[in-house]
Amino acid sequence: MERLSERLKSDVMHVWRLLPSHPFVKALYSGDLPLDKFKFYAVQDYNYLVGLVRSLAIAASKAGSLKVARLALEHANFLASTEMANYERMLSKLGLSLEEVVREEPAPTNEAYVNFMIATCSLGTALECLVALLPCYWSYREIALENSRLLEYNNVELYREWASVYLSGDYGEAVEDYRRAVDRLWDEEPYNYSRVLNIFRRAARYEYMFWDMAWRMEKWPV
Repeated sequence: MERLSERLKSDVMHVWRLLPSHPFVKALYSGDLPLDKFKFYAVQDYNYLVGLVRSLAIAASKAGSLKVARLALEHANFLASTEMANYERMLSKLGLSLEEVVREEPAPTNEAYVNFMIATCSLGTALECLVALLPCYWSYREIALENSRLLEYNNVELYREWASVYLSGDYGEAVEDYRRAVDRLWDEEPYNYSRVLNIFRRAARYEYMFWDMAWRMEKWPV
């Protein structure tokens, strides 16, 4: 039987295949990305992670099984502690303080993506919530694997350090654990597939838009 996660990815492949080849991604992995663009991305991504933690906390409260609730809380705890601490060190290397980053207004695409996640988790089922967050976890892993060879020519230590997280075995296993939780929820109680697909597709589109936002250093018009 085909896993739900594989089916979802297959049905949005027209979007999914664009993620590893986005100009921002290619320039980041090759080391050609201007530092000001990476700074912009880092600030926006830190603020995005705050929304991701909130969404995972909501998912845990919706979970019908202890196993799924524990998974969501473990991911939320990892992001709120280890991942945030790693980001704070990276921001320091970029000459940015945490206070500056928190004060920065989220770009329009960033705000829309976070609002989508929180709204989906607040109004939807545990499965719908996990599906809304899946493209973020999964696509970063696949982007890293597809572009890993570019790192051989990347002379920017900060970019290599950033990419190494998503190439690690620990991150790969975390992604698989998350996918298994999504697949298990579907197998236990199948939902309306078209609704779940629409959520996954929208999240995948937001992932592409997030890279594009960082590439253009998107700002509010006024």
